[in-house]
Amino acid sequence: MKRLTRRSLVVAAAAASTGLCVCGLNEGCATLTKKGKTLRLAPEAYTVEGHTLSVLLPRAPSLNAVGGAVKVIDARLPTPLIIARTGAADYAAVSLLCPHRGVEVEYRHEQRRFRCASLGHSTFGEDGALQKGFANTGLTRFGVSLDPADNKRLLITY
Repeated sequence: MKRLTRRSLVVAAAAASTGLCVCGLNEGCATLTKKGKTLRLAPEAYTVEGHTLSVLLPRAPSLNAVGGAVKVIDARLPTPLIIARTGAADYAAVSLLCPHRGVEVEYRHEQRRFRCASLGHSTFGEDGALQKGFANTGLTRFGVSLDPADNKRLLITY
């Protein structure tokens, strides 16, 4: 267990009174950075053509197991997005940024939902629908399918 010192208590109290988070004391670092822990998909693992994002699954190891997720941030997309493997052959793709404050969301497979990485923790269903929290709208959901030609390519339409 981490030893609580007077200094760390004073710093935490000061941060709490200003609405900020002190990294290391809680999961709230994303409140300051607006970034979650989900790994970014490498550019060589996908292509963007027309209104389709094509993900090469062999190059996306985070999507090998059910519960895995990756984020895609690319100027050619209408918005950054997060892709989660929700089942053996099922995937969900939604907008990456929480509509409340623009903080990244993360996929929580054990709860079958997306959750804002900020301290407010707005939560959204796998379909992007708002479940609870400070956000006033849900996440944008994108069409997802496996390429019928080889099942090694995930096609996301927007």
